Amino acid sequence: MELTVNNVYGLILRSKLMKPEEAKIVLDRWKEESKTTQGDVSKFAAWLVSRKHVTEYQASLLIRGHGENFFINSYKILERLGKGRMGGVYKAEHETGKIVALKVLPPSRSREKNFLMRFHREAQMNMELVHPNIVRTFETGVCNGLHYMVMDYLAGETLDQFLQRSGKIPPDEACHIVYQALRGLDCIFKQGLVHRDLKPANMMLAGLGPTSNVIDKTLKILDMGLGKLTKHKEPVHQVATALHITDEGVILGTPDYMAPEQAVDARNIDIRADIYSLGCVLYHLLTGQCPFPDTNIVNQMIRHATEVPKPASQFNSRVPEGLNKIISTMLAKKPSDRYQTPESCSKALAFFLNSGPFVAASVPDSENKLKKYLTWLEVSKTALKGLNKNKKEEGKLYDPPSTSDSNSDQDSESDPGIESDYSVTLVSNIPKETDTFDFDNPEPVYKNSKYKPKSGSVAGFSLSRLTRKEIIMLGAGVGLGALATLIGCIVALAFFSPSKTEPETSPNRPTGSDVRK
Repeated sequence: MELTVNNVYGLILRSKLMKPEEAKIVLDRWKEESKTTQGDVSKFAAWLVSRKHVTEYQASLLIRGHGENFFINSYKILERLGKGRMGGVYKAEHETGKIVALKVLPPSRSREKNFLMRFHREAQMNMELVHPNIVRTFETGVCNGLHYMVMDYLAGETLDQFLQRSGKIPPDEACHIVYQALRGLDCIFKQGLVHRDLKPANMMLAGLGPTSNVIDKTLKILDMGLGKLTKHKEPVHQVATALHITDEGVILGTPDYMAPEQAVDARNIDIRADIYSLGCVLYHLLTGQCPFPDTNIVNQMIRHATEVPKPASQFNSRVPEGLNKIISTMLAKKPSDRYQTPESCSKALAFFLNSGPFVAASVPDSENKLKKYLTWLEVSKTALKGLNKNKKEEGKLYDPPSTSDSNSDQDSESDPGIESDYSVTLVSNIPKETDTFDFDNPEPVYKNSKYKPKSGSVAGFSLSRLTRKEIIMLGAGVGLGALATLIGCIVALAFFSPSKTEPETSPNRPTGSDVRK
């Protein structure tokens, strides 16, 4: 059935995007202003967006019959920023007015123990990292079975997108970017962590827009999903040290920017492997290509271990010899020959910063909302601790997975479905009809066609929704049931069927002695 304006009004009330009295005023105003087009649903939706009553994303879902899942606890979903294997990323508004990025793990993924542990491990690691050059994670939680983490919302582009658009850049801009990355990496180092996947797609330039000056932008490190704890430290170790997901022989990282020792054993590397990765990023910024471009991943890793890259000045004449030497030290084959800490590397690079160390300017309105939000966060955490004093917090798993799950920690080169927080596949704010609705595709209130079970399902139930363990248990149950039925049949035949050795007699048939008589 087709939606009417009154249907959409009902969905707005159900969604709680507006208070009832506010929604009634909006509907009356629409009827007054539209006159001849009062019943046009698409124009009504466009009018709602133009008056900023709802966002384009919200309007698109409303006119498709969805009236639920616009809120996750205290966060109102505004739009979808992207989608990756580990979940969707959404722009959301907190009740205090703070705009955040919400990373949601769908229920289909949360049923997979390994994914759930990785998700919460990433959140716990990120919450320990409070630094201007690291995207901040505020909290993690569960709402109606949806596991989520809350991050600072950044307006800008990933460094990977910037490189695709700009190619090689001047030395002062490249040093400005990598210097900030080293400051963030120093915070990671001091928390006893190793990032293990520093690459342009996992860094973001937050600023005024694509056309603004690079010097005016702040670099933020993203995605600690592959991070590793290198020393015992509270409270991160409660989650992180239990999650030994990386197995021997697993390639963990991105070959374009991977240190030689990381390709051999990703479990036993330290911060110097991240310094090597940032050396590759700096080289890419200056030359427009990574140090060892190669379509064959194995060849590329061998080249990282055996070859010396061509000087960056061969591709960019503005690169001074001193900067060539810094890159050479960052890309030394042996970790002992590199800069030993991010701080020592940043001090060397600071010489090439024309305008001195960069400090991002704060926006007063944004700062006020952040303070309100952090106050709310502290109060809610205190209340949660009191509520769950004798309980283990829901959604956090502390037992390590079985060894059969270890290979699932491979990085995006061997498992391209894994995306970073912001470097996910960008999508339109308005979902198409072919898109699956987020949050595990709930059924809309109004539908254009009757429900039809998917192929391979019975009455809407599909085996694909079950985990491997559940399928094995189901198969075992069916098998045992069939075996019990077979044994019952055999027992029944043995006890109740007539014996073959007994003579067959009939009341109407004479016996042998009667015949002789």
